[in-house]
Amino acid sequence: MRYPRPKHSIALAAIAAAVVASPFAVIASNAGPPAGDTRLVDNKQKIANTEIEQVPLRELPAAIVDVASSGLGAAGVKLPPIDPDAFPVPDLTVPLPKGLVPTTGESSAPSASGSRTPEATTTSPDSLPRTKTRSVPDSAPTSTTSPPVTTMRDGREVGAAVTHIVREDPIKMVAFTWDRPVDVDLKLRARQPDGTWSPWTVLEQISKGGVPTADKPAGTEPVWVGDAREVQVAASKDGLAIPAAETQGGDLAQLAVGSASEVVTKLAETALNTLKATLISPEGLLSLGSSLLSPLTGGPQVVARQQWGADEGIRCSQPVYSPQLKGAIVHHTAGSNDYTPAQSIEIVRGIYAYHAQSLNWCDIGYNVLVDKYGQIFEGAFGGLDRNVEGTHTGGFNKDTVGLSFIGNLEEVPPTAAAVAAAGRFLRWRLGKAGLNPAGTATLMSEGFAGTKFAAGTQSSLPMISGHRDYNSTSCPGVHGYAALAQVRALAGGAAAPAPESTPPAEPGAPESAPAPTPEQAPAPAPEAAPPAA
Repeated sequence: MRYPRPKHSIALAAIAAAVVASPFAVIASNAGPPAGDTRLVDNKQKIANTEIEQVPLRELPAAIVDVASSGLGAAGVKLPPIDPDAFPVPDLTVPLPKGLVPTTGESSAPSASGSRTPEATTTSPDSLPRTKTRSVPDSAPTSTTSPPVTTMRDGREVGAAVTHIVREDPIKMVAFTWDRPVDVDLKLRARQPDGTWSPWTVLEQISKGGVPTADKPAGTEPVWVGDAREVQVAASKDGLAIPAAETQGGDLAQLAVGSASEVVTKLAETALNTLKATLISPEGLLSLGSSLLSPLTGGPQVVARQQWGADEGIRCSQPVYSPQLKGAIVHHTAGSNDYTPAQSIEIVRGIYAYHAQSLNWCDIGYNVLVDKYGQIFEGAFGGLDRNVEGTHTGGFNKDTVGLSFIGNLEEVPPTAAAVAAAGRFLRWRLGKAGLNPAGTATLMSEGFAGTKFAAGTQSSLPMISGHRDYNSTSCPGVHGYAALAQVRALAGGAAAPAPESTPPAEPGAPESAPAPTPEQAPAPAPEAAPPAA
C-alpha cells in the first residue's frame, strides 16, 4: 500500500499555470511507466494547479436556520430538548479567515419566498463578526414531523446552527477533514443560481481506518457544488442538531443555546473545534475532444492522466504493484450528480488534489473513474494494464482494481452509459488477468479499522463486488450496488444497454465536450479463472 509523506502546509495563493511544451501523442503502453515518465501531452492545454483552502469550522460564521423550512427536518434532523430558562454558552467567536467574506443582505440572493439569509452583523473592532438569521423561510421541502419553533423564555427563537461559507469566486468542491477523533454526521447544501437552496446532501466519510492524525487525517468524500458561491453545512449526532439563537443583544449567534443534551454539548465542543472545511478549486480544460482519448490495446478509450491534467508534482510516491490481480471493487464518489461532460475533468482533478494533499495519500485513490456520460478516466499512476495498488478499499487494496462511478448513487441509479463503460473496462481489465467476471475473488485481508474481515482472514466474494461488501460503508450507494449485476453481465460479454438512456449534456456545456463514443470490442473473458500471469 502507499505510505504518506510528511504533510506540508498547503499554500492558499494561486499557483502559476503549467504549460507542457511537447506535442500531443497517444500512447498505450503494455509495460508500466518508468520513474520520471515523460509521455507526451497536448501542448495547447494550459491548466492551473488545483488550489486547496483548509479552514477550521470555528473560524467560519454561523447562521441560524429553521429546522422545518430549511429541509433539515425532512432530512431526519431535529433540535434537542431546550431549557427555555438556560443561559447560553459563551459565543465561539473568531475572526473570519482571509479570502472568506461575511454574507450581507445585499449579496445574498433572494430565496423563492423573497426572504434573504443570512444577514451579516458586524460589531465594533473589539468584537468579532458572526452571522445571524431569524427563522429562515426556504424552498426546501418542509417536514410535518418537525417540532414547532422553540423559543427561550425571553422570546428569542431557537433554530439549528449551520456553518455558512461564502466566497466571491465559485467554490466548486467542498469536503471536511479532521485530525483527531470526532463523531459527527454532516449535511451540506449549496445556493443555486436562482437563489434557492439545493436539498441537503449527506457527506459520506471516506474511511474509518484507525485514529486520525495530522499525518493521516480522516475526511468526507468531496462534493461538487459547481459555480455555487454559498454553501452551508449542518453538523448533527443521533439526528440532533446544534441549537442556536441570537444573543440577547440581538446581534451575534450563540451556539448550543439552552441545550440539555450531553450529546449535543459534546458535539458543539468537538466538531466545531476539530473539523476543517476543505475548499477545492480545480481548473478545467477549455475542451475535452475525441483527440484527448487514449485507446487501451484491445480495450476501450480512456482519458489518461496526462490528458486530464494530473499534476505529477503533487504525487509523492511511486506506484506499488501487486503480483496478481484477483478482483474488482466498485465505488461511487458520493458527490453531486449534476455536472457536464467537461466538468467531469474538474471533478477528477479535484478528487486527485484532495486525496493526494488533504488526505495525504500521495495520489488519487481509485484506479479508474467513470462519469455518467460514459467517459473513463485513468486514476492512480502506474498503468491501467498493471496491478497498481490504489487507496480505495481498506484491507483490500492489494490484488484489486478499484473503479468509482462519479456521482451519488445513493440518490440516483447509474446511467446506462456509465454502466456500459464500467462493463467494458472491467471486461478488458479482468480479461487481461485471465479472470472470469462471473467468478469468485478470494482475497486475504490486510486488516483495517473499517473492514468486515479481520487481518489474515480470507474473503470469498463475487469477482466484481461493491465497496460495502468489504468495508463498513454504504458505498457504492443503494442504486450503485443494485447495478453490479448488470456490470458483471456486461463484463462477461452481454449486450450493452440502449444508448438513448444516456443523459444529454446540461445547458452551458462546451460544444466540444464529447458524448460517449463507440469503443473497441474487448477480447472475451475466459470461461474459467486460470491463475494470472
